[in-house]
Amino acid sequence: MNERERILDLVKQGVITSEEALVLLENLAKKQSAPQGKQSQPDATTGQTQAAPDEDSALTKLNTKIAEVSGSLDATSNQIKKTQAKVAANKEQIIVLDTMEDLDTLTAAKYEERGTLKRENAQLGEKLVQLADQQEQLRQTLADLHRQKRQLTKQSLAGILPDDWQDQTKDALNDLGKTVSVTTNQIGSMVKKTVSSVLDNVDWKDVNIKVPGLATEKFSHTFSYPDSQASIIDVKVANGDVTLVEGDGRDVVIQADIKLYGKMAGESPLQSFLDRSRVEVTDDHLIFQVPNKRIQADLIITVPKRDYDHVSLRLLNGNLKVNALSGKDFFAKSTNGDLTFSGLTAVMLETEGVNGSVKVNGQVHDLVVDAVNGDIKFKGDAKTLELKTVNGTIRTTLVSDFKALTASSVNGDVKLAMPASVAVTGEARTRFGSIKSRMSGVEADAKTKALSLDRPGTGAGTLKASVSSGTIQLKDTDLSK
Repeated sequence: MNERERILDLVKQGVITSEEALVLLENLAKKQSAPQGKQSQPDATTGQTQAAPDEDSALTKLNTKIAEVSGSLDATSNQIKKTQAKVAANKEQIIVLDTMEDLDTLTAAKYEERGTLKRENAQLGEKLVQLADQQEQLRQTLADLHRQKRQLTKQSLAGILPDDWQDQTKDALNDLGKTVSVTTNQIGSMVKKTVSSVLDNVDWKDVNIKVPGLATEKFSHTFSYPDSQASIIDVKVANGDVTLVEGDGRDVVIQADIKLYGKMAGESPLQSFLDRSRVEVTDDHLIFQVPNKRIQADLIITVPKRDYDHVSLRLLNGNLKVNALSGKDFFAKSTNGDLTFSGLTAVMLETEGVNGSVKVNGQVHDLVVDAVNGDIKFKGDAKTLELKTVNGTIRTTLVSDFKALTASSVNGDVKLAMPASVAVTGEARTRFGSIKSRMSGVEADAKTKALSLDRPGTGAGTLKASVSSGTIQLKDTDLSK
């Protein structure tokens, strides 16, 4: 076997590639043509040797151009990735600022910052479109160059490889395929037996499989502020439940169960949380704000027993519970969650809710409740009440005289109870429902759509109740319960 046949045999066996074979054959042809350079009669080998430098030069130029285009494509792809990362970072910051707006904490500077980020993202979006077009053009150019290289390589091999090289290679591959098929069947049979043995001998009840998901960090931390004199409480949380209770001591203690969603840069999970939150306790204020939607913070806040000047509690997604607190001005808001006040003593309580019920039990001089999808329930002593909901039922139980009560529901009932000794004047009106009365001194038949009230008693309470498709029910409060 001469050197040429040996090179071809290595190609068939897959030891070397066709391009490597071409280089070896060209070198071999150059060696063989050297002593024949003085002869005047050229042969086929001499012609191929003369054509080889031109083909080699063209192949070198193609490889150089392919390298240049590949470099430009990589640079464009990296630029696209950096631009996309910048857009994603801007979007995350915009979401945080939007959440701050939902929690009514967006300052003028933050508002301007949000506008700047949106304008920057618009410019980056246009840049991404241009980069994507450039990337597509470079890919097409690179594909054309590779196609030219394959054609040039094919032409070079056409004069070197024997005419039946494809048939010889096909026969070799067929033999290899048969060998691989037999080996695959043997391996498959072995794997099947092994898996069957595992299934028969493993107690799967004791096996726990973790499915990859969003990276999360969970931890708990207690914030403690001894001998706090703060009389203003400001809590804003994007995701999480908040419980505000009155304690026996003089310290402010905040027990926080925190989850961080996604990877966050920080020395520790706590530091990542603090970098994205505002926790501050001074002589006047207790501030705990978590506006980032990638953080869930379930809080139990224990505060000293005192009359608080102002309490503001704003939640985006979470339930709020306030137990046995006393103060002047209370405001609570939750977009998705229930609001519950137990044992409350307040001069003013105002609540806003979108999806969730509102329950208040205690003594409130002025009560304002505005809900969209949720029930409203109040039991206690109040002088002025303004209760409104779109989809929900209003239940009010007064235990003493009042000044004014307004209750309205679009798609729901209104159920009102007040002591029999309390004076009531005003009206109750429904469009498609009915009015029912078990209140002493007030009678209504089944077909009544509008009812005027004028019952004597203590105080001077004015009532205005209205529904669209529900029922209005009036009754006396059972003070024995």
